[in-house]
Amino acid sequence: MNRGLWIVIVVVSVWIGFLLGYSVASHTAKQSVTAGAPAAEATAGAGGYGR
Repeated sequence: MNRGLWIVIVVVSVWIGFLLGYSVASHTAKQSVTAGAPAAEATAGAGGYGR
């Protein structure tokens, strides 16, 4: 095959591998929030849109 085609195949394979690795790492990362901890309520002066 043409050398340019092989370069394109390698670049695309590396890019897809990077995206898959990044995706898997984000899904398997350890969560720092425990299940039993209640969510903290924002106070009125905390900024943002509030409720």
